[in-house]
Amino acid sequence: MGVLLHPFLMKTSERFLSPMQEIFLFLMAIGLTLLMFLITKSHLVCSLLQTGGLILNVAVFIYENLEDGWGALIKNMDYEWWFRIILMWCAGVSVTILIRLFAHKKWNAAHIRKTFSSGFLCSSIVFFILYILLLLDLFIFQRSTAAERMSMNLIPFKGAFSIYWPRIRSGHFQSGVFVQFFGNLLIFTPLGFYLDLWWRKKPHKWILYLIPVLLASAIELCQYFFRIGQCDIDDMWMNVVGFFLGILLVKILDMIRTKITQGKEKTIFRF
Repeated sequence: MGVLLHPFLMKTSERFLSPMQEIFLFLMAIGLTLLMFLITKSHLVCSLLQTGGLILNVAVFIYENLEDGWGALIKNMDYEWWFRIILMWCAGVSVTILIRLFAHKKWNAAHIRKTFSSGFLCSSIVFFILYILLLLDLFIFQRSTAAERMSMNLIPFKGAFSIYWPRIRSGHFQSGVFVQFFGNLLIFTPLGFYLDLWWRKKPHKWILYLIPVLLASAIELCQYFFRIGQCDIDDMWMNVVGFFLGILLVKILDMIRTKITQGKEKTIFRF
């Protein structure tokens, strides 16, 4: 029932202006996941709810926008729609992570811990596939070559940040300002989170910290030389900060679990 509610929530919440719509979806996803866990005591069931919501929303969007063919579907992909879908997924996953993070006594039973490992792996695989498609859509498919002069801003806080942040502070969220600002800031956060989990047992950890700088620089330079957008250092540093927020999140979660278990369990993430 919770999975089926996802498209319904997306439709009915359209009447709210940002960020009210995002807040509404976020809270509803948290409530549905928490209710499902209390009923089943299974992280795997919650993960199936989350991944089911992702897949179902993608299917609904494709069904409603496929009239003009796949080319038009890719070209007209709704950036704000992607943001809301991922926001709902993050809300649900956050509930299961927090439950596992602070679990003790009967809530830390072996069979519940096992459902978390399998559930987190399941939802992560589905999410990461859709996440890669999102990055391709944002930085390749939705870009169009325009016969305009090359544009570059190398002065921090004078480009995208100076446009969006004052509107955020003043409460003007129309025209997707909320999504544009936080989407730009957090788009690489999942990448930082998962790469840090994957890299934790590998040597040369310093390479991981170069990835966001190189990736964000490559994206901005491509926008400049191919004239598919504005090259803006504000976009670059916000992408990099978002990546490191993902890494920081892993460190904080590991630190909390280590403290709660007095060093017996140093992480909740085991694949």
